[in-house]
Amino acid sequence: MFLPKPPFNLGGFLLGLDNKNNCKIMDNQTKQCQTCKRDFVIRAEDLVFYEQVKTVPPLDCPDCRTMRRLVFRNERTLYKRSCDLCKKDIISLYTKDSKYTIYCSECWWSDKWDPKSFAQDYDANKTFFEQYGELQRKVPRLALMNLNSVRSEYTNGAADNKDCYLIFAADDNQDCLYGRLLQRSKGCVDCAFIYDSESCYECIDAHACSKCLYCEQCQSSVGLIFCYNMRNSNDCVFCTNGRNISNSIFNVKYTKEEFEKKKAEIFSSYESIEQAKKEFAELKSKTMVKYASQVKCHNVTGDYLFNCYDGVRVFDTSDSKNCSYMADTDGPIDSADCNNYYYKSELCYNMMGILQSSKCKNCAFVFYSNEVEYSENCHNLTSAIGCNAIRKGEYMVLNKEYSKEEFYKIKGQIDEQMKRDGTYGQFFPAKLAPFGFNETLGYEYFPITENEAKERGFNWQNQTTGTFGKETIKEEDMPQTIIEVADDILKEVLVCKDCKKNFRITKAELDFYKRMNLPLPHKDFECRHQDRMKKRNPRKLWHRQCMKPGCTNEFETSYSPDRKEIVYCEACYQQEVA
Repeated sequence: MFLPKPPFNLGGFLLGLDNKNNCKIMDNQTKQCQTCKRDFVIRAEDLVFYEQVKTVPPLDCPDCRTMRRLVFRNERTLYKRSCDLCKKDIISLYTKDSKYTIYCSECWWSDKWDPKSFAQDYDANKTFFEQYGELQRKVPRLALMNLNSVRSEYTNGAADNKDCYLIFAADDNQDCLYGRLLQRSKGCVDCAFIYDSESCYECIDAHACSKCLYCEQCQSSVGLIFCYNMRNSNDCVFCTNGRNISNSIFNVKYTKEEFEKKKAEIFSSYESIEQAKKEFAELKSKTMVKYASQVKCHNVTGDYLFNCYDGVRVFDTSDSKNCSYMADTDGPIDSADCNNYYYKSELCYNMMGILQSSKCKNCAFVFYSNEVEYSENCHNLTSAIGCNAIRKGEYMVLNKEYSKEEFYKIKGQIDEQMKRDGTYGQFFPAKLAPFGFNETLGYEYFPITENEAKERGFNWQNQTTGTFGKETIKEEDMPQTIIEVADDILKEVLVCKDCKKNFRITKAELDFYKRMNLPLPHKDFECRHQDRMKKRNPRKLWHRQCMKPGCTNEFETSYSPDRKEIVYCEACYQQEVA
């Protein structure tokens, strides 16, 4: 009798293969997280995957696993310091008193040093992580991840940008300022999760939009203001769930003149815009929403997804196939527990910051590599464990090259040692993270206190960035309109109305505000960013039922039960907005 390749379902159970390629029944397991002590479920599908990639089930719940990976990713906390090689002043992810050696991008990529010169012999009398920690502290680290960009020094996790400032996890942009996850956009300011858009301001989750202001989840639209979930529309204010509409206010059609009058009223002053923000928030809280932002997806749970198939707990992902516990990924295949994972990487597990790699496990920032474990900042590496900053290599342990036979012999010793001490298959220990938890992306999604972070073994950064109390203009004295602002504002020091940190206005920023008739911001970049992120749904799921009367469909949604929105299943939602 023909049987499909495992894993497959039979009579409600999942079948996999044991070590002798015999079929065996697998079922879900419930475990207690070793960190937060909460129970979590390891699905039968997960167990099959762990066998496939030759690892063991995790000891932590999905959230604790994510926190441990994200503490290795500092995106936006920048410091001024000098390069430890050329001594030039640079912008860096690391403080000037960091315990690591930090090189600027030009020096790090140069042939002035060789990562292999730091090679260590494996010592069976020490734990593997002890030895990797020794290597990690010696090998120079890259100040910023910024490739092929022009006049875009204050960007990180970024490539191919031109004339951009303080954008992060961003590629192929021009004249963009203050944002995260911007792709192929031009002239966008204070935006997040923006794709193929132009001249947008304070927009979130926009695709192919132009001249849109204060909008969320809009697509292929022009001239929207305070709009939510619009498609193929133009010149609308306070509209939600609109399709192919124009010159509308609160989804009611008006003349072009009436629309322009309403627009002028909103942008008459800073205070009128602040009032419009409150009105928009109230409007959104009462609107009808689909249970999740999913397009062309099948059998996957999560939010902000496009063309994703088969998986659970997947967020901000496109084109995934059979992946679970993923976030900020593009094109992943047959992988699990990965963040910032791009360019069709496959068969990877527990990874942070990966490009086009396969069969890798428990790594941070590994690019174009195969079969690499417990390594950081490596490129074009094959069959390696415990390496740091290698730019091309094969059969390496702790930055030392071996023959194929010697490599697998030593790797076997390391695996056995890690199994004995209970660390096999788990991500790097939190203490090896090069950043304080409060500097990283982990803090953004899991905002815990310093004491809580230290209880979990995370580092904490007490050195603050920026200045306080140096403002030359008080917040209450800020101009109400951009017409009142002269170019000498560029010499002034402003103060954030929330955190009280000082900030300045750049020339490119001022030009944008004048062009778009927008008042100056009263908050610094980080507080504005946090305000945007609070408008997005959390990376958590609740089991709920469709709220349309008579519908019994159930789903996993990132809208918590205590929220005001009217949450519909896909079928009911499409009936209403089609």
